[in-house]
Amino acid sequence: MIPAHETGPRQPLPSYARPADGDSASAARPGPAGTARLDVDIDDIRALMTTTCTQAGVPSGGTARVVEHYLDGELRGKPSHGVAKFAFESQFFSQRIGPPRITHERGAMAIVDGRREVGPLSADFAARIAARKARRLGVGIVGMVNTQRYGILASFSEHIAEWGMVGLVANTSRPEATVHGARTPILGVNPVSFAFPTSDGTISADMSTTLAPMGVLWEARRSGSPLPTDCFVDEHGVFTDDPDAARAAMVFGEHRGFALSLLIQVLTGSLFGFPMGEGVDSTWTTGYTFIALDPSYAGQGDSHLTANTRLVATIRQSATREGGNVRLPGQESKDRAARARSAGRIQLDEGLYRRLQARAAGNFTSD
Repeated sequence: MIPAHETGPRQPLPSYARPADGDSASAARPGPAGTARLDVDIDDIRALMTTTCTQAGVPSGGTARVVEHYLDGELRGKPSHGVAKFAFESQFFSQRIGPPRITHERGAMAIVDGRREVGPLSADFAARIAARKARRLGVGIVGMVNTQRYGILASFSEHIAEWGMVGLVANTSRPEATVHGARTPILGVNPVSFAFPTSDGTISADMSTTLAPMGVLWEARRSGSPLPTDCFVDEHGVFTDDPDAARAAMVFGEHRGFALSLLIQVLTGSLFGFPMGEGVDSTWTTGYTFIALDPSYAGQGDSHLTANTRLVATIRQSATREGGNVRLPGQESKDRAARARSAGRIQLDEGLYRRLQARAAGNFTSD
């Protein structure tokens, strides 16, 4: 059934945060800009995040969802969309006006005013609306604007797939991406995720249409670490690993990636009358799209589950040149998360850990 910007006092490390991989404290493994990597209990990270939400005024009924959303991104091996993004975005949690609401609705489409709600909560709202429409009409297409940001998109496409549907989630940003041969940023970073159901669970893909997400740039500027090679360009359109010189993220795949990013720009912009390009001038004018498709409307009942399961099994059994098997999109990140949850611990940059401590202590004034 479908349901209706950091500093603070340097506190001593608690006993549950120890140097990674069993190293002694004086030999903690260096991370970005020489900072240590700590091996921390996941439950303690969860507790700090929960306290942060309470300090920021997140509705009590939504705190667990917000925390688990960002924590899941971290455990899946996507740190730019995990705890670091939580530490950044939590500065704005208190700016929420109220729960989201539909401002326009006709047939399979709806427009949602996020009312500056905390990102994972507003996205859940939009995904549910899309799924309800798809259950009734075969397709649900929801656009949302005026909301805070969230982490990984797969969190929401997978929810739609858990309801037996094909889910597609995308969003744009300020013009922060450019294409092969260009010098200026002309598109949003335009990430996209899709998910579909099988008899054994969901299969999903979650990707940026740029070679690296903007979160990598923000964290590199914060830590003073270099950018990944050939992912960002300077004001002359030349690749740079200097985070202070970078002006745009590079869209992947040359003209093919350009075409995909352009499609997503329209799906998160003009389709709903939302701004595009330079018209996206803040978080609040950023467009988000949630699409749900109900295969049962093709008249074949739940046969799509069997067909999807058979296809996935065939792919998994296909051999690679190296002698292994083909890996499905999203599988590595899910396996990584499962291992981390089983171990109950996660490695975290010490600087980030300090930032999270500051947030939990009520320090939301700097980053």
